[in-house]
Amino acid sequence: MVDAHFVPVPAREVPRRAGGTRGLNDNHRFTSSNRRNGPANRFASLAAGTLRQTERVLQSLSNGAFAVVVALAFAATFAFAGLLLGSPAEEADARPLDITHVSLTPRDDDGMRILQVNAIIENRSAEKSPMPKLRADLIAGGQVIASTYIATPVEEIDAGHSRGITARLLHPGGKTPELRLSFAESGA
Repeated sequence: MVDAHFVPVPAREVPRRAGGTRGLNDNHRFTSSNRRNGPANRFASLAAGTLRQTERVLQSLSNGAFAVVVALAFAATFAFAGLLLGSPAEEADARPLDITHVSLTPRDDDGMRILQVNAIIENRSAEKSPMPKLRADLIAGGQVIASTYIATPVEEIDAGHSRGITARLLHPGGKTPELRLSFAESGA
């Protein structure tokens, strides 16, 4: 049983057009009338040649060497990004103290409703910083409904250290409000 028969077809001669054009061949060279501007064309050909040479070099590397090149490219990229963003020391000097890990917990203390405030104050600078009082604002519906100052347990905090604070505030009633903590002095 035969599935298919192949029959060769003889090629016929195609007459050439007048004017010397090659027909529908896309591989012909550009004439001077349809060439691009000189500098742009030179830049494009230089970029293309550089990319071809880079590709040849990368293809000639072994798997291990290629992995090292990729790792170095990533390291250089992240190092450059770090330089653009600035060092942590510059950021620490701009704001030496920071308030983190803030929590507000409603409690019942001998029949009285209170709010327990917990937070950590971090010194991100390279030297001791005075510890200012904290201002605690209770916010409900976008408005400040109560405000108070919280005394800190120490007067200054060493470089690179953190200190926890805790305080109890009277519950203003209703739903549990939001808490906004800030330093009372503007220098912090």
